[in-house]
Parts: sequence; structure tokens; C-alpha cells
Amino acid sequence: MRFGFCFGTLLRADPGPERLWQLLTEVERAGFDSAWLYNTNGTLPPVLDLLAEAVLRTERITVGPHVLVAAGMPALPLAGRLSALGADSGGRFVAQLGLGGPREALIADPREAAKAMEALLGDLATWFDADETRPRPPVWLGGHSNRAARRVAAMADGWVPSFIAPAEFGERRAMIDDLVAARGGRKEVTHAVQVVYVPPELDGQSWLTDQLDDEVRRHKPGFATEDIYAFGGYQAVVDRVGQFRDRGAEHVILVPARPPADPAAEITRLHEEVVTAFR
Repeated sequence: MRFGFCFGTLLRADPGPERLWQLLTEVERAGFDSAWLYNTNGTLPPVLDLLAEAVLRTERITVGPHVLVAAGMPALPLAGRLSALGADSGGRFVAQLGLGGPREALIADPREAAKAMEALLGDLATWFDADETRPRPPVWLGGHSNRAARRVAAMADGWVPSFIAPAEFGERRAMIDDLVAARGGRKEVTHAVQVVYVPPELDGQSWLTDQLDDEVRRHKPGFATEDIYAFGGYQAVVDRVGQFRDRGAEHVILVPARPPADPAAEITRLHEEVVTAFR
């Protein structure tokens, strides 16, 4: 099993480019397999620009966007950027693409966004197929719906949901595998998952618990907060990762629910306490 670290909440706090590169170096030094950068709209450059720099500043780890909001983007410029990142990284780039949530979606109507995403994926495939010398990076998609599962099985190399409970993950993973098999089993799909956890220093903070409760009520009605977020110390994160592993997760991306006071120390400790438990 492989492990990544996601800078989602850290980039929302806008640490500045130099601090970001220091933390990225720490992710690679600590022993993570991948690092994922959020589609920031703050003072940092756009995420694909950040990733072009991240490729140059790393040697071993895979890098990619923390679900680039792609539905609604023009296909050809995006294809060129993804291909260039694949070439410059020597195969260490993965494109996580998504429809976007309420705050960042380019197309507000989810059904129209899904249509646009499927059209985009078709256009990307056509562009790459037209010239086999163009580096084609793996594309991972998120989503929990039946339509999302069909989209992954037909048009993607990986599935990387977020805001999902382990049992739900297992059911949807089995569905994707069945759909791939029904299409002749001509490809393998990487099953990844984003595990959002509460850093131990923030565990038990009432303001954070209230925020997380509200997020689950709005976005995952019928689920308990502890079904979606791992809190209760590093052992709780280990337990949650084990639940996803047992349901077929191959690549786990750990995401702090909120920025810790010392991100570098948290990256190191997270690897020591969680990742090494599975190595």
C-alpha cells in the first residue's frame, strides 16, 4: 500500500511559496510516496504552475493536484499541460480531476458538470491517441455516484474519492471492478482514497467539532461525523486506514482537517505513527 500527503488545508492557509517548498521537501524526506497540492485561489500560483515547480523540486515522489476542477475547462490547453507535466516528471505525475464542489465548481449544475467532464475526458483521450509520443499521465477521478463509477470504469486509470466512509468505499470499489470486468477487464484501476483526519493537537476542540459536524450534516446526511473524519489521535488514523485497506484501498492520501501549528513536525510524526504501521 502506498501513502500520500495532501496539502489541501495548508494551502488554504497560504503559507507562501518558499514555505510550501520546505514542506514538500519534508514530505519526500519523511518517506511518503506522493504529495498533492490543492487548487488554490489565494496568493499562491495556480495549482498546475505549482506542480511544474514541484516536479523540479522532488526526485522520487509522485505529485499531482488535489482534484483539479476540470469540468468546464477547455480540453486542448489542459491536455498540453498534463502531457508536459507527465514528461517533465519522468512519469511521477498523476492528474486527479473532478467536477468541483459548491465553492469551486466551474459548472454549478452537477448533471451538466458530469456531462462536461465526460466530454472533456473523451477529448483528452482523442488528443493523446492522435500522437502516441505524447506522454499520457494517469487520470484519477473522484465521485461516489453510480454515474461516477461508470465514468471511472470507462474513462479513468484510478478512483480517488473523498468524504467517504469505509463501507461505502468498499461497495463502490466492488462496483467499479465489476464494471471494468464487464468491459473485458482490459485495464487496471488504482483504488485510492483521501482520509481526512484531525491532527492530535486539535482533537477535542469544540470549535472544530462543530465545524466538522456541520460539514457532515450538509454534505453527507445520514452519516456520523466519525464515519467521515478520523479523530482520536494517530491510532484512530491507523484504524481508519486499516478499514480502507481491508476494503481494497491501494493508495491512501492523508489530509489534515485543519492546519497544525507546526506542519513540518506533523508531516514527520504522521509518517512515523501511521505510515510505518503498514510498512
